[in-house]
Amino acid sequence: MYPHFIKVAVALTLCSLAGLAIDVAPALSAGDVASYPAAASGEPGRPASNPERAGRGQTERENVTPASAAPPGLARLEDLRLLSEALVERAGSGSTPAHAFRIDARMYREMLRQTMLSDRSRPAEAQLPQPLLLDMVRMSALLHAAADCKTGAVIVCPADLLQQLRSQQSRVTQGLDMYRMMYE
Repeated sequence: MYPHFIKVAVALTLCSLAGLAIDVAPALSAGDVASYPAAASGEPGRPASNPERAGRGQTERENVTPASAAPPGLARLEDLRLLSEALVERAGSGSTPAHAFRIDARMYREMLRQTMLSDRSRPAEAQLPQPLLLDMVRMSALLHAAADCKTGAVIVCPADLLQQLRSQQSRVTQGLDMYRMMYE
């Protein structure tokens, strides 16, 4: 019963995540980007660069620090990777409270959704690699399937789901490492 249930849950979650990715808000216009500093920086929650600080004989390009030369969206992708690693570990422990795990799995999905929405507002050459985002969507689907594996008040996942979670986590980590290496 579990393998069939997991396949159905994964398929439904993938369909709903794909629907979220398709039904995103329209891209911001130039006026909208100028009025929202977070949108101008291309990263939600990150401050936009300040052109007034660049006026002291330097251009804004010269004020870029090595940390800001990181690939766009790398910090958010790293946060997602760390969260998914922790969730995979907790799913395999057999003693994780189901309620807390479900909340964290939803948080992963929402962070991924926000990342995908902000990625759509970037120019095509600065967008995140689609294979990496798809791996993260698959990871989200597997995490939601794990959240449904509840025995009593704890998460107890079948061995095949744990194997899929670990395999998908390694794909996400490899994809993120490759994305990071492109900019080094």
